[in-house]
Amino acid sequence: MVALNTTLRDSSKLQKGVQVMALERTAHPYIVRDSTIYGGEPIVEGTRTGVRHIILLFQSGKDPEEIADIQRITLAQVYDAISYFYDNEAEIEHYIRNESWGSS
Repeated sequence: MVALNTTLRDSSKLQKGVQVMALERTAHPYIVRDSTIYGGEPIVEGTRTGVRHIILLFQSGKDPEEIADIQRITLAQVYDAISYFYDNEAEIEHYIRNESWGSS
């Protein structure tokens, strides 16, 4: 990822292929989408931990505390990811079924 420090009038001089991060917030405080990580799948903000990764651990029987330790995230982030899943079950199930890793 390249940080761009340019004015609008200089944008025509940017090289092709430079990828600009597009961060999209969700209704869940710890969950975002970053177009440069897993093709925009929902992730825990500031990490590369996808909501589906947390859900796969949760569905395999791991406790939220264990998931937090394994993924090195807070317990609040784990519970927010679980909440996101229950609000968007079909979407996350789609990512799980299709293993849509995107452009990581």
